[in-house]
Amino acid sequence: DAREAARKEVLAVAETVARSPEVAEALRSPDPAAMLQPYAESIRRATRTDFVVVMAPDRTRYSHTDPAQIGRPFIGEIAPALAGHPITVVNTGTLGESVRSVVPVRADDGQVVGLVSVGITTEAIDRELLGRSPVLLAATVAALALAAAGSWLLSRRLRRQTHGLGPAQMARMYEYYDAVLHSVGEGLVVIGPDRRIALINDEGRRLLGLPADTALVDRPVTEVDLPAALTELITTGQTARDELILTADRALVANLRPTGTGGHTMGTVLTLRDHTELRALTSELDSVRGLTEALRSQAHEAANRLHTVLTLVELGRTEEAVRLATEELALVQQLTDQVVGAITEPALVALLLDLSAQAA
Repeated sequence: DAREAARKEVLAVAETVARSPEVAEALRSPDPAAMLQPYAESIRRATRTDFVVVMAPDRTRYSHTDPAQIGRPFIGEIAPALAGHPITVVNTGTLGESVRSVVPVRADDGQVVGLVSVGITTEAIDRELLGRSPVLLAATVAALALAAAGSWLLSRRLRRQTHGLGPAQMARMYEYYDAVLHSVGEGLVVIGPDRRIALINDEGRRLLGLPADTALVDRPVTEVDLPAALTELITTGQTARDELILTADRALVANLRPTGTGGHTMGTVLTLRDHTELRALTSELDSVRGLTEALRSQAHEAANRLHTVLTLVELGRTEEAVRLATEELALVQQLTDQVVGAITEPALVALLLDLSAQAA
């Protein structure tokens, strides 16, 4: 920025000097240096540049900061200026490296009759820059302090939001979370406070009969094809424990709990367990237990009757033994005749006879 400002400054000063009537008049005089040296030095001091050189088209100097250089050839590029085009370049001359502009001086007919070169040494530019260094340093320190404070505040906010976990810990937690989410044996559904699905795992999709390729995240619960009882349970916002939910082909046990942190409710967690097979096994077990109990009772009853019949025979009371032995058969036959005579559906007859045997 400092060099660019120097380029603009020397070009403006050079063009101003080149258009000055005093310069054009001096170049037509017999001794141009006598008039141009004091004029150029006054311009140099007023503009605080390092040199203002007025020269002939053949590079002969008519003015210079060092009077000993007057009459000597100018060092630097002037070809574009001789062609009528101002130039600004960085060259090394008698005063060292400088940013300089060379501008043509034109006569009334447009002919180039001389050149004006104005320059500022890079040493002077650096000196000016060093003079501004306290301000630049103060601004840099303030910017760094502001950036450090912002970084610290941002880091503190992030730490608070991530509960003190760093990037590596968060990456590791995400990997564990993802692995557990897809491998857990229970269906898991997380519902946000706006009653939208925030998360659902593979087992949850399977138990609810939802396609694996259907996007469910951020969808309202009411727009998802869930059992009516489950939708009602979620929308009411009640806490549920081991609630039985029946689907088309499954019996699910649902648990619904609100979740949150710092006293703020963040949503609801729904867990689902498949009890279809367990209920089927329980039903079969009840049937087997009932059959076993019936067989045990029948065996016990038959043993009692057989012992009684044998004892009556041993006592010589055979008629009573025969009557007791056939009495049960006659009762069963009588019941069978009554049921068959009253009901024409065979399956219902068989069911009633079986229940009567269990009741007996």
